[in-house]
Amino acid sequence: MNHVSKLASSFVLVSALALVPLHVHAAGELTQPSASASAAAAPAAPASLPELPKLQPIVLQEPDAAALQELDRVLERLTTGDPRGKETARTAVAEVTPAVVPAVRARVQELRAGLDRKEAQGLLDDARKAGRKSLRDKEKAEKAEKAGKEKDKAGKDEKAAAKDDKASKDAKAPKKSKADKEKDKDAEDEGDWLEFVLASPKPKSDTWRDLVRLLAMERMLTAAGTTPAVRELLQMYSYFGELLRVDLQRQIGKLRDRAVPALIEGRQHDAKIVQRFASKQLDLLGRAIPGEAVGVTDPQVLADILRAYGRTRDVDAVRVILSFSNSDRIQLREAAREAIAAIGEPGIWQLRDAYLNQTGNKAPREFTWDRIARELFGMYDRARLAEVYKLMDEGAAHAAASRWVEATSAFDKVLARSPVFERRKEMAPAYVAHAKTLEEKEPAAALEMLRKALRLDPKGEGARKIEAEIAYLEGVTLIARGTPDKFPLTKAIELDPSNERAKRALASLEQERIAPQKSSLHRYVAASGVGLVALIAMIFLARRKPDAGRDAEGSRAGSNPPTPPAPDAPVAGAE
Repeated sequence: MNHVSKLASSFVLVSALALVPLHVHAAGELTQPSASASAAAAPAAPASLPELPKLQPIVLQEPDAAALQELDRVLERLTTGDPRGKETARTAVAEVTPAVVPAVRARVQELRAGLDRKEAQGLLDDARKAGRKSLRDKEKAEKAEKAGKEKDKAGKDEKAAAKDDKASKDAKAPKKSKADKEKDKDAEDEGDWLEFVLASPKPKSDTWRDLVRLLAMERMLTAAGTTPAVRELLQMYSYFGELLRVDLQRQIGKLRDRAVPALIEGRQHDAKIVQRFASKQLDLLGRAIPGEAVGVTDPQVLADILRAYGRTRDVDAVRVILSFSNSDRIQLREAAREAIAAIGEPGIWQLRDAYLNQTGNKAPREFTWDRIARELFGMYDRARLAEVYKLMDEGAAHAAASRWVEATSAFDKVLARSPVFERRKEMAPAYVAHAKTLEEKEPAAALEMLRKALRLDPKGEGARKIEAEIAYLEGVTLIARGTPDKFPLTKAIELDPSNERAKRALASLEQERIAPQKSSLHRYVAASGVGLVALIAMIFLARRKPDAGRDAEGSRAGSNPPTPPAPDAPVAGAE
């Protein structure tokens, strides 16, 4: 009976323990049942959670010397009297690349210090008046030509009646406000200001030339159309104010969505006039609130918009930004996460709401904003890349069992689906181990494995040793091809002084170079000896040849003596 009661007591105890809540959340963290337990041990972030990317600050690039030279050449042609040069320069202004932006910034800074604002305003006003008059005259001429020389009398009467009606309406219309008059004035400025100024040339005036350069560079920035270019347009407004306000507004109207990122940043510009200007332009473009601003089609522009909200730490945009943090486009996903990391603590309540929506549970109180963000991004990645994570786990299991072929095969599939997979550093050792098994039979395949390992973890602890192995295999491959080179082997030893194989290969290579030199020396000595013997023989033969000639001549003289003349023979010349 006592035995039965003991079993019953044990059963009750086990049942009670089974009913204790574990408070496990979907992301793997535990909530503590009491405040004391919470204070005793706060949950640590799992190692597999993605790191928060950092939003890079805006860095102004230094102008390239070649870009400055080309910019000066184009601007100089615009201000000269050569019509052909002007036409070429006009084409160049409209066809610039984003590389021109730093050069334009440098030249605008120079004009900012030297431009006579008052005189420039006068020249611009005169040119605009003349330009508008020219446009009106041209429009009238086109209408007259279209209507023909003879006009119908009924048509004239109708026009006259229409004019009278318009005049009566204008008389009864209320007076326009200052803002309305300003809008009408802005709308009245049809045509291109740069063309107006060029149509009234004053090449001897420094102010006129500076004004042409300023308007031309404004159009170059519009043609570049990047977010850095629009930032410079806003800077021009802070420098020159009302002189360029209307024209800058028209340039931004041409850019439309491409101007939105810089305009969002401009709402927190150092200059108040730029803040007001940027807010007004966003309103005119219909992009004043985050939900409207992200309604663009260009992925690069959208990524710049998300980063702009991050730079301005716009808490109202956090919910919209979070909607892109799980985008299939890596460009948008990274931009959104950079923006969330830049906004930081002020966005914690929106992050908590997103966590609740994703998991159905509230985030633990001890979770900081960055922990919640990492948990969210980790869950997003898990859901989006479930198959990729499965392959990663399979590859890791094969690597743990030293099955390197299977491990690298699984990792290759992971990288094919997600080239910037956050756990890619964990793959590098498997590729290194697989390379070691291929070095003797397939050095080319081993090299490929090592290079992939280096790309996966270029700054890891074993990166220098991997580089050394690559250099060693390159050196061995060159030796096998019959084109030995000691540089790769020397590099391998410099990167990894403990690489004994590279040392042996280099020593062997040096020994092979010394051996041919010795054999060549022996051949040279033997050839020299043969040549010396031949030379001595030639000298000996040359000295003996004259003596031999004289002996031969004497022998011939002894054997055939001269015949004396006969006694009775007549002597020549005797009478």
